[in-house]
Amino acid sequence: MRLPFLHKFTVKKITGDASGIERQKAEVLLTAILRELPELLAMAVVEVQSGKTMAAYTATALLDPYKLNSRYAANIRQTRQFLTQPWLSDQNLTDFVLLLEDQQHCLRLASDGRWLCYVVVRIADANLALVREVMRRCTA
Repeated sequence: MRLPFLHKFTVKKITGDASGIERQKAEVLLTAILRELPELLAMAVVEVQSGKTMAAYTATALLDPYKLNSRYAANIRQTRQFLTQPWLSDQNLTDFVLLLEDQQHCLRLASDGRWLCYVVVRIADANLALVREVMRRCTA
């Protein structure tokens, strides 16, 4: 017997902590990515300095983008600090990829470097090159 309330619900809505024009810009970015990668599991736009969620989306209740946001923003800040080493001073961080057994997490900085955009997608649903290209075009 299937009882609907015992099954995980699907969340398909853009949420966020920002307001005004910043929120609208973040939602436009997420909508553009979602249009090209409709099978993604979660995504978010995060302000790198504060770790504040500008906008987020999840297709499953199992993934909470809000729990990942501050960790990913801290990771980007640490990597930027590492890039201040003399032998890396002419390098810029563009994207960061985390490959898990059945998921890939792709993080990309927006063109101004203030925002971090990341997506989580199943490896079976999209290949890494496609995800990186979509992220590159949408964050430019």
